[in-house]
Amino acid sequence: MAPGGESAWSLVLKFFNFFVLVGLLVYFVGKPLKAYLSKRHDTVKTRLEETEKVLKDAQAIRAQYQERLDKLDGEIEVFKKQTMQEAEAEKKKIIEEAHAFAERIREQARLTAEQENKDMARRIKEEISRLTMEKAEQLITEKITQSDHDKLVEEFIVKLRSMN
Repeated sequence: MAPGGESAWSLVLKFFNFFVLVGLLVYFVGKPLKAYLSKRHDTVKTRLEETEKVLKDAQAIRAQYQERLDKLDGEIEVFKKQTMQEAEAEKKKIIEEAHAFAERIREQARLTAEQENKDMARRIKEEISRLTMEKAEQLITEKITQSDHDKLVEEFIVKLRSMN
């Protein structure tokens, strides 16, 4: 007897039964199990390859976007400089237009003042002439008598006849 109370034949039969069971399992389940495991292996391998392809595509897209982002900083700087230059040019243009407009206003004001001065001088001359005529009439009416008047009329008539 073997230690533990079993006979050696009993132990051999248990091993034999185990190997027969394993043999039967391998015989009946081996091919379907092998086919399943092979199919599963192929599925996992295919998915792994697809995943690697998707990963490579994603890395390529990431690289493209990173390149675009790197260029974007430069483009932003160029855009800022260009915008500042355009703003500066627009500022200069507005200032030049404002100076030109101010100059036109000054010229218009000068012409208006000149015209008003001429108009004022003409009115002053007219007023002086009117006042002179009034004073002359007043002096003539005070100083000339009827006989002086008749004498002046006769002289005027004589001069008119001599002209013809």
